[in-house]
Amino acid sequence: MKASFYLHYSGRSLLRSGQHSFLAILCIAVGVMAIVSLQLVGSMLQHSLADSARDATGGDIAINASGAPLRPTDLSFFDQLKEQGLISSYTAVIGANGALSNQTAITQTFPVEAVDPASFPLVSPPQFRAPSGATLRSALEGHQVVVTEQFLTLYHKQLNERFPLYVKSLNGAGETMTVTIAGVIANSGSFAQAGNLVLLSQQTYLAARSAALATYTLIDLTTSSQAQTARAVTAINRRFPLVSVQTASDLFKAQQSSIDQISQFLKIAGLLALLIGGVGIVNTMQVLLSRRRTEIAMLKTVGYRRRDLYLLFGLEAGLLGLGGGLLGALAAIGISYLTRQLLQSLGISLPFLLNYSIIASGLLTGTVTALIFGLLPIAQAASIRPLQVLRESEMLGRHRRGLTLAMLFLLSLLFCLLASVILENNYVLAVGVTYGTFACLLLLSGLFSASLGLISRLPVPERLHPLPILLALAGLVGALVIFPLLPMFSFLLLALALLGLALPWLPPFWKISLKMALRNIGRRRARVTATVLALFIGVYGVGLDIGLSQDLQERVSSVLSQQQPYNLVVTTSGSDSTRLAAHLHSIPGLSASRVNLFSQTLPVAINGRPAQGQMPGGDYGQQDRAMLGGLEGFDLSHSQPTLTLIAGRNLSARDANSNNILISAILTRAGWSGLNLRPGDTITFTSLDGQSIRTAHIVGVFSIASSYQTLGKVLAPASFVASLSPQQANRTTVFYLKVPTTEVVAALQAINQIVPNAAAQNLTDGALAFLQVVKQITLVLLALALLSLLAGVIIIANAVALAMLERRRELGILKAVGYTARSLLGQIAIEYAVAGGLGSSIAALLAAGGVILFSKVLFNNNLILSMEPGVMAGLVVMPLLLAASTAVLVAWQAVRVRPLIVLRYE
Repeated sequence: MKASFYLHYSGRSLLRSGQHSFLAILCIAVGVMAIVSLQLVGSMLQHSLADSARDATGGDIAINASGAPLRPTDLSFFDQLKEQGLISSYTAVIGANGALSNQTAITQTFPVEAVDPASFPLVSPPQFRAPSGATLRSALEGHQVVVTEQFLTLYHKQLNERFPLYVKSLNGAGETMTVTIAGVIANSGSFAQAGNLVLLSQQTYLAARSAALATYTLIDLTTSSQAQTARAVTAINRRFPLVSVQTASDLFKAQQSSIDQISQFLKIAGLLALLIGGVGIVNTMQVLLSRRRTEIAMLKTVGYRRRDLYLLFGLEAGLLGLGGGLLGALAAIGISYLTRQLLQSLGISLPFLLNYSIIASGLLTGTVTALIFGLLPIAQAASIRPLQVLRESEMLGRHRRGLTLAMLFLLSLLFCLLASVILENNYVLAVGVTYGTFACLLLLSGLFSASLGLISRLPVPERLHPLPILLALAGLVGALVIFPLLPMFSFLLLALALLGLALPWLPPFWKISLKMALRNIGRRRARVTATVLALFIGVYGVGLDIGLSQDLQERVSSVLSQQQPYNLVVTTSGSDSTRLAAHLHSIPGLSASRVNLFSQTLPVAINGRPAQGQMPGGDYGQQDRAMLGGLEGFDLSHSQPTLTLIAGRNLSARDANSNNILISAILTRAGWSGLNLRPGDTITFTSLDGQSIRTAHIVGVFSIASSYQTLGKVLAPASFVASLSPQQANRTTVFYLKVPTTEVVAALQAINQIVPNAAAQNLTDGALAFLQVVKQITLVLLALALLSLLAGVIIIANAVALAMLERRRELGILKAVGYTARSLLGQIAIEYAVAGGLGSSIAALLAAGGVILFSKVLFNNNLILSMEPGVMAGLVVMPLLLAASTAVLVAWQAVRVRPLIVLRYE
C-alpha cells in the first residue's frame, strides 16, 4: 500500500507540475543526448579504425613513399627479401590525384591508385557491390576502373558509365583518359578508409604516362611471423631511409591510443553538457518543492519522517531523470547519425552502428544525474519544519547555509564518481574534470555575483545628481579609450552612459520600475548568478565557434583571392609548356603572367646530416619531405620573387646561377611542419631519378600567407631547379596568370583548348575548399555549443518560475496598488535582460580574446584573426533578447493573478 502511494503520489505530482516537469526532463535530455551521441560516435570510430589493423595497412608492413617515391628498379630489393624468406609477398602501388576535369577545384579531387590486379590487395579482397562475383583481375582490363561506393554516391556515377578521368602525379601536368566504371566495391575491410578511391591497372596507367614518371608511393608486404616482420623493417629502413615504414601491430597501438584520446575528449565534452543539465535539475527541483512547502509540512505532521520524504521526492527526481534519459538517448541516435554523415563528407568513412549498451547507459546516466543534482533541493525540502510553515518563517540562515554546503560537497563527490564510471575508472581524470570545472564555475560565479551586486546598487536619480553624472562621464571616457581595441563594447558603454544621463528625464513610473528591477537582482543574487553563468557558457561556445569560423573564412578568402597577384595557376609539362607559352596572348583578359619551373625532388641531408634523422616519422614525415622537396625556379635575371620576408633576404639577379634558396615559414619553427630550418642552413637535394644531387643554402624565409602565392615551398634560381629536373621532355612548368573575375571561365576554356592535358586551377577554389572544410567542422562544434545554450535557456525559465512563486504576494500587492500585468512583465524583462546582457557581454569579450589567442598560437602572428563587430553585436544582443523573452513567457501567467486571490490566501 505504501509503495503504491509513493508511485501514485510522485507520478501525479509530476503531472500537476506540467511545464516545470517538462523543463526538468529537457535539462536531463540535453546532457544525456550530448554524452550518448558522442559516445556512439566514438564507438563507431573504434569499430572502424581498430577492427582490423592488418586490413588498414594492406598487410603486415606498409611503406609510405609519397615524399620519397620509389623507382621501378627499387622493386628488385623486395624480390630479394622474398627470396631470403623475410617477406611472403608484396605489391607496389602508384599513387596519384584524380579529377573529372583538368579544371576541377581542389575540393573535387580524389585519390587514384594504379595497381597490379594479380597481387593487389594482399589481404581482404574487396567486396564487390556490383557486378556480383567480380574480381579486380576481371574488372581492371583496358580502360576500365573500379570505384568505391562513396565515389559513386558523391559524384553521381553509375556502373558501366564512361567518364573522363584526369590523373596528375608528382611531376608532370597529367593526362586525361576516358574510362569506364567496371566495378563498385564497398568501403570496408582494406578499403574502409579509402574514401572516394579510383583503381585502375598499372598497365593502363603506364601506357598513358612516360616510363620516367613511373614512381611507386605505396608498398604493401606480408610476412609469416612477427620476427620476420621486425627483420624486414630493419632491412627496409637501411635500404630506403627516407620512406615511412609502419607495421600492422604499430598501427593497432597507434589507433588504439588515438581512439582512446578521442573517446576521452568526447566523454569529457558530454560530461560538461551533463553538468550544465544538472544545474537545471537543481533549479527545477527547487521550483517543484518550493511550491509544496505547505504540503510537505502536512506530510510531516501526519507522521511521514525525513527518510520517507527523501524516498518520495527521490522517486520524483528518478522519474524525471528516466524520462530525460529516454528522450536524450532517442535524440542521441539522430545526432550520432548526422555526425557520422558529416564525418563522411570529410572523407572519414564510418559504419552506422548502434551500441545498445551505450544507449541503455544513457537511461541510467539520466536517472543517476537527476538523483545526484536533486539531492540538494530534496534535502532542503525535507528539512522544513511544520511550525516554520505555519509561522511563515524561513529556515535559520546558518543551518540552511551549512546544509547547502554539505549537500554541494556530497553532490560534487557523487558527480565525480559518476564521471569516473563514464571515463572507465579513470579517477584522476574524473577528479580533474569535475573539480577543475567546479573551480572555473566558482571563479566565474564570483565575478558575476560581484558584477550583479554593483548593478543592483546603481542609482536611479529622480533629478540631476552629481554621482550619476560622474558615472556617465566615466562611461563616456571609457568608451573613447577602448574604441580602438573593442569598438562594439565602446558603443555598448556609450549607450549605457547616455542612458545614465537621460535617467532624470524619464517618466517617474519608468524610473520606479527600473529601480525595482535592479533591486530585485540583488535580492536573489545567487540564483541570478546561476542563470547568468549558464547563459555565459552557451554564448561563449557559440561565439568562439562562429567567430573563428567566420573570421577565418573571410581572412583566408582575402588572402587567396583579393590579395593574390595572380588568380589562375596552370601546370604543364614537355611540349605543352612550349605551346602554352606561345599562345599566352590569346587567353581572354590576361593582364599579367609569371612562368616558373617546378621540380619534385628528394631532400637527403640537412646541414650535412641525413634528413631522415631530422624529420618526424610516419605520414607527417612524408608530408614534410614532399613540401621540402617541392622546388620552384625563378628566372632571376628578369624577375625576383615578390613576397613578404620574415627573415633573411630575398633572391636577386646576382643569385641567378647560385644555389641560394628561399623557404616558406611553414618549414620553420613558425610553421606546422616538424622542421626547424632557418637562414644559413643547407639542404642537399637529389632528383627523383637519382641522377643529380645539389646542395642549397637558405638565405631567406617568406611568410606563410605568401606561401599561397607559390606552388613550391622552396624557391630557387631556375638553373638550380633545372639541374634537379627529369629530362627536358618531362620538365614541369608553372604558369601564374591574372585575369578579371568575369573572364575566368573564358580563360579556362581557352587554356583547355590550347593544352587539354594541363592542370588549371582557380586560386579562389583553394579558399572555397578550405572554407567548406571549416564550415563542416564548425557545425559539429556549434551543435555542442547550442546544446549548452539550450540548457541555459531552460535554467533561466526555471529561475523565473521559482522567482514568480516566491514573489507571488509581492505581485499581488503591486497589482492592488495599480500596476498592470504589462508593467510587471516589463520589470521582469528588465531584470533578466540585465542579467542576460551581463553574461553575453562577458562571453563575447572572452570569445573575442579566444579568437585572437587562437590566431596567434596557430598562425604565429602571420594571420591575426579578430571577431567581426556584427558578430559581437549579435552575441550580446541576441542572448539578451532571448533571456528577456524567456522570462516574459514564463512569467506571463504568474503576473495575471488577481490581487484578491493572492491576498486572500496570504
